[in-house]
Amino acid sequence: MADQLDHRRIDADVIRVWQNQAILVCRIPMLRGHDAQLLVAADVNTAEEVAESDADELFELISPIAKSNEGKRILRGGKLPDLEEINEWISYAKQNRELVAA
Repeated sequence: MADQLDHRRIDADVIRVWQNQAILVCRIPMLRGHDAQLLVAADVNTAEEVAESDADELFELISPIAKSNEGKRILRGGKLPDLEEINEWISYAKQNRELVAA
């Protein structure tokens, strides 16, 4: 796909990141795109990983990313995720949906 796009900033790794983000948003109810971006940036790539996470540990993993330049770009002036929001991610991830081809 990256070869077909032929764009200097898009390679196989970028496409893989986009795929992981899209899958998280599709599988975890109520998860927003920027939430998925933060999770994938923290190398949390599946609904199962989110569902099995400890909220405090996931918060400690996400927080420095959210505060980084990359995180600020992802959040675009929005609020940083707090422990309550992380708990919601985990709760929703426990209700995850299977992917079904269209």
